[in-house]
Amino acid sequence: MNFDELMDELKECFLPIHLEQYPDEFGYTVHSGAEIERLGYATNLDIHVASQAISAQVDALITHHDAWEFLYDIRAISYEKLANAHISHCFVHLPLDSAPFGTAVSLAQRIGLVPKDTFAFENGLPCGRIGESLSPLDFLDLVTLVRAATNDNVRYWHNHSKAVSRVGITTGGGNATDYIRQAVDRGCDTFITGETSLYTAQYARHIEVNLIIGTHTHTELLGVQSLVDLLATRAPFEGVLLQEDPFELGAVMGI
Repeated sequence: MNFDELMDELKECFLPIHLEQYPDEFGYTVHSGAEIERLGYATNLDIHVASQAISAQVDALITHHDAWEFLYDIRAISYEKLANAHISHCFVHLPLDSAPFGTAVSLAQRIGLVPKDTFAFENGLPCGRIGESLSPLDFLDLVTLVRAATNDNVRYWHNHSKAVSRVGITTGGGNATDYIRQAVDRGCDTFITGETSLYTAQYARHIEVNLIIGTHTHTELLGVQSLVDLLATRAPFEGVLLQEDPFELGAVMGI
């Protein structure tokens, strides 16, 4: 299987959405002629992930995020490292957030919630999912489940005493107060995302909704895993998870 064939199978995974309709949210950045036997995957493309891809001897790499252009030379260096190693790369951002197997759905299912509704629309696509617990759930038990699913030392705000039954999830950078308001308007008692700010915490306290914050990287990684698992049913390759350190939590990074 070559990279063009992999891209064709990838597009099929998202139908009836056509990925070409979202050129800033989907595409490839490096196109190598190598046959693909090992497919690496991660949430982000940056220099560390590119180096891991090379060390893991993958033939292609799929990520949720492209290397962000506002990180300046990180993008150019990442592309150069992959190109020199003949590793193809593609990314799927917003369409993966909204997919029925995507980031929010995957996190909801991993922590035992049943996806019931959508919210947090961007460019017409629903980035958020509302999940329901099959039985009332203690908030601290939910925190433990999120910590285990994301492998993050999550932060949390326990803003009311009721049991958890309906949870709004917008993975990654879904910390806008608009999203919290939408989730509460749809009956959510708890909100989960991957980033926070003063305003997120202030508004969650004011509106009395529980708040759980993991990291941008690891709240979204489960969706990338689900995409790779789906692709593996359509194409022959070995999936290779590339490890991303929890540097967002302030962990000490080695040189």
